[in-house]
Amino acid sequence: MENSRDKLTGQKISVKITTRSNLFIGGSPSTFQIGGVDLFTVTNEKDLPYIPASSLKGTLRQIVREMLNGYSDSSIIAEAYRQYLKRLRTESSEECKKYGIGEDRIKRMQQRYDKVIDEASAEYLFGIEGFNDTPKLLFNDLLPLAEESHKENWFSIDSKNNIETSVSTKDGSSSPLVVANPRTYRTVRPGVAFTGDILFYNFGKLDALNEGSTPNSTIASLSMQFIQAALDQFNSGMYRLGNSGSRGYGRIEVECSGEDSLYG
Repeated sequence: MENSRDKLTGQKISVKITTRSNLFIGGSPSTFQIGGVDLFTVTNEKDLPYIPASSLKGTLRQIVREMLNGYSDSSIIAEAYRQYLKRLRTESSEECKKYGIGEDRIKRMQQRYDKVIDEASAEYLFGIEGFNDTPKLLFNDLLPLAEESHKENWFSIDSKNNIETSVSTKDGSSSPLVVANPRTYRTVRPGVAFTGDILFYNFGKLDALNEGSTPNSTIASLSMQFIQAALDQFNSGMYRLGNSGSRGYGRIEVECSGEDSLYG
């Protein structure tokens, strides 16, 4: 039986992220102290900062979503997923009939497939809701590139003022009330580098279906180029990582390289 390791297709993207401004991710509240820090950026069991896989994945998925219409190879990737899901729909229907499963249940299952087939896009590289074991990217946490003996060298203290407005009622009259709510954050300071990998899982299913349809390339290699282009969008400064603000808190610089073999 094929296990999960066997489905890693030998490709990966190695990512190096260097902070270019304060970076704040996932803040956990501290024990209340007057004048103390309100929120801390996420750290591991050694109190070292890291970038959770979900943080990079979530922002990168948003970038990919915005690139879909302007990146020509995204339609080839979408079509590969569409053909893959059509084959799964046929195989699943045949399997259900083999075991005597009722027509109503088979019909509902096919409708689930019809929906995701109609909506197929390169965003499926991040997984398909409700479907397990599909070809997708696997994200690892990004860890500090170098050990640092002095923890204070990782962090800096930042502060922001949240302005809260309300209406005050007193003596039968009302008036607007504006209150400043200063918050302090322990963030990752600029210049800290993190590294991690994005692995390609089960992409053999896509390439096998599209053999010959993309000369001199595979769906995996097209996807690698697409994701690397999406990662490069961080370097424009338009996209950021972390909490606070519509585009995130921290400006970062990204370097990445694709590799064809995990074990070679």
